[in-house]
Amino acid sequence: MVISGPLTPAQVSFLLGIIPVCVAWLYSEFLEYKKTAASLKTDSDINLVELGNDTVKEDDRAVLLEGGGLQSASPRSHGSFIASPVVRLFTMEESFLLENRLTLRAISEFGIILFYFYLCDRTNFFGDSKKVLASLLFFLC
Repeated sequence: MVISGPLTPAQVSFLLGIIPVCVAWLYSEFLEYKKTAASLKTDSDINLVELGNDTVKEDDRAVLLEGGGLQSASPRSHGSFIASPVVRLFTMEESFLLENRLTLRAISEFGIILFYFYLCDRTNFFGDSKKVLASLLFFLC
């Protein structure tokens, strides 16, 4: 593949923007797969006995009775509403990636299409060809 000169700042910024988004999308797909596999595992008949043995803590039961939801004990989830989406993306916060999985997929697909256009238009990767003008074929199709 022959590139006709050094990389421009626009090309570098595009690659530095698209590569992390593609990696985040792939990681979010892995998290979704892991979550789906775990839910299928808990739905199976083999694990029904194990599910019956789980007990709810008294604190969680009190919160549910008071009308609140279960609160996570992890420190990452308490500060997640403060951080901006860009920080949450680059820290690879799992809840953020799962919530925005489809958006990350759309951005990744768009970036891949733009890279393909660049590859076809600005490089000699696919080689040159001659145009064949067939006006009769154009009007028949």
